[in-house]
Amino acid sequence: MVGPIAQTLPGTNVLKSLSDGLQAWGIIVGILAVVISGLLWAIGAGSDNAQQATRGKRGILYSLIAVGFIGAAPVLVKFFWDLGVSAQ
Repeated sequence: MVGPIAQTLPGTNVLKSLSDGLQAWGIIVGILAVVISGLLWAIGAGSDNAQQATRGKRGILYSLIAVGFIGAAPVLVKFFWDLGVSAQ
């Protein structure tokens, strides 16, 4: 069986550092989205604006799910890679 030989390809280190940087930025932006959504929820609840409070709640939920997927992406890729290799 032949595995991936990405280490022999030129530019692999650059792509790895780029993907690590993108992951870090994605998590930072996701955390900012959670904070902004929490503020939106608080302002909506304080001003009796149900639609704004609901958007804030939904924003928190979506942001947390996105940050969870971004953080777990390497583990998910490895899991599905191992699943595909074992299926052969």
